[in-house]
Amino acid sequence: MHDAEHPGMQEERATAAIRLLVGSGRSVLRIVVVTKERLTIGRRPQNDVALDDLTVSGEHAVIETHGTESIVHDLGSRNGTLVNGLTVSRRVLCDGDVIDIGIYRLRFVVDRPQLVKKRDALAGWIDFLSGPKAGSSQHIERTITRIDGSAEQVAVLSRRNGRFHLTHLEGPALPQVNGEPIGLVACPLADGDLIELAGAMLRFRVDC
Repeated sequence: MHDAEHPGMQEERATAAIRLLVGSGRSVLRIVVVTKERLTIGRRPQNDVALDDLTVSGEHAVIETHGTESIVHDLGSRNGTLVNGLTVSRRVLCDGDVIDIGIYRLRFVVDRPQLVKKRDALAGWIDFLSGPKAGSSQHIERTITRIDGSAEQVAVLSRRNGRFHLTHLEGPALPQVNGEPIGLVACPLADGDLIELAGAMLRFRVDC
């Protein structure tokens, strides 16, 4: 088993909110807001994040948060804990890291509200995680940017009041953000949000 670490968050974590986007396959099943210093993950129902599948050990892993740093620890699980595809026993987490536990995928997201407010020339990125453009990224600099999922489904990213918003433009199916259809009104986006457009999965992130 190999360990891997990289530097923790900057001081902005002190005023930021931490979320885990819990999914299986391409679907986001639920969002867990991390408010505890010790967050347990495993198959047993008493865990803070209970994952009901035999690929997950009863007490699989724990995320410990102290000050500006969050660390995931594997608890000697049967199938191991992976961060960004690498098996680890201990890992300092950074915004956007992907934790694989059994059949489940947990994305570690840090919201930075103060950082967004301070940036007048806010820019962002769209990472294409699946679909025809998988592996590529699109830099979002303009006030209004067209995002093409396919010839039939198009959405628009607009920037106003220090935030980005996603709006459905064309196509029979509504885009989804973190597994929920956005409806016909503009949907505000946070750093790390997952967007499903025409069957392709995209990730929005703030350029900081």
